[in-house]
Amino acid sequence: MALDIQHIRSFLSARSRFGRLWKWGRTPKTIPIVWRAPEALSTVNGLLALYPSMSKDQAHECRMEFLRNGHFFEEVNRLLVEKRHCRVNCDGWHEFLYMVVRCAKPKVFIETGVFDGLSSSVILQALHDNDIGYLVSIDLPATETIKGSTDGMTNTSLPPGASPGWVVPEYLRQRYRLLLGDSHDLLPELFREYPSVDIFFHDSLHTFNHQYFEYTTAWPHLVDGGLLLSDDIFWNAAFDQFCREKGKRYIHVEGFGAIRK
Repeated sequence: MALDIQHIRSFLSARSRFGRLWKWGRTPKTIPIVWRAPEALSTVNGLLALYPSMSKDQAHECRMEFLRNGHFFEEVNRLLVEKRHCRVNCDGWHEFLYMVVRCAKPKVFIETGVFDGLSSSVILQALHDNDIGYLVSIDLPATETIKGSTDGMTNTSLPPGASPGWVVPEYLRQRYRLLLGDSHDLLPELFREYPSVDIFFHDSLHTFNHQYFEYTTAWPHLVDGGLLLSDDIFWNAAFDQFCREKGKRYIHVEGFGAIRK
């Protein structure tokens, strides 16, 4: 009996959803979010979903540009090995973050959650390669484990004596501004200073209330076509709910979500 192609696609889609549930289903409350989430994309396909006018070759070359940057990885490793006793491991979503910044060419990028500063370093390298824009980061220093944030990481606190962003190479710091404190206090003030922002990236406290606060606070200040990015979108329902309220279908790469305004 011939198999109907639609049944095959439905079966494969169901299998992939079960895989997502196994990987991302942290609590029973997140199961519906993970189940209805769009399919995870590769870094190249994720970029094409956000910027469909790009060719696949252009997106691939953007990815390879990051991977070939030996100087960047050498500088980050030089700092990382001494304090963390390991070498840099840029996940696929770090590649995607670099690619997005290269393509969007933001003038103002605001980030919450810094920790060691690997993501900040990736953003700053992309800004450096663009030769335009600067990064403003907010961080509440994790001098000890922070529940709902660093408790889900391999290293749960900063190295002794280290400040947030310590792994950012010196040659990238000219485009970098770091503010220490709670984003609940600092974000409203920051958006008065920067009323128009090209990219906002949440990677701080991963509780529903905190994430939803950051998304809703940042959204009015994003320019048309600007990007709202968030790591760990399956930790709770905040990103899913926010996107549905805005009528936006998000894309995600390894649990890192993105929508365009």
